[in-house]
Amino acid sequence: MRFVTARERKRTLDIEVTPMIDVVFLLIIFFMTTAQFARMTRAELALPLELGEQEAAPQEAGLVINITREGEIIVSDQSFDLAGLEQLVREEIQLHPDSPPQQLKLLIRADRNAESARLNEVVRLLQSLDVGSARLATEVPR
Repeated sequence: MRFVTARERKRTLDIEVTPMIDVVFLLIIFFMTTAQFARMTRAELALPLELGEQEAAPQEAGLVINITREGEIIVSDQSFDLAGLEQLVREEIQLHPDSPPQQLKLLIRADRNAESARLNEVVRLLQSLDVGSARLATEVPR
């Protein structure tokens, strides 16, 4: 009977890549799905051509308010009038009772051909609800 010494033993290390491939596919599906949801919150608009803020990491917007060329207010593919928008912002404020309305994150996307009066109405509405600030989306000129 021959005994195998430690030097003579050949160790093979098998690496199972199947679980890693499963995780990668799940991550791909997750990111594709969330990208579709992000696209749904944004209406097709011709944004104003301005440089805007130059931050390395853009802030995430909690509520995206779109104002079309015709002056229609769209949030998450639903059209609102000013009273409906006021109710929606109030609900958003109530969802975060521990933080003041000044910390509510809003992004306003107004078409560059829309009347500025409509944008002013939305901003006045937000000011009356004590919303501290809202960011205005722009497109970088080329």
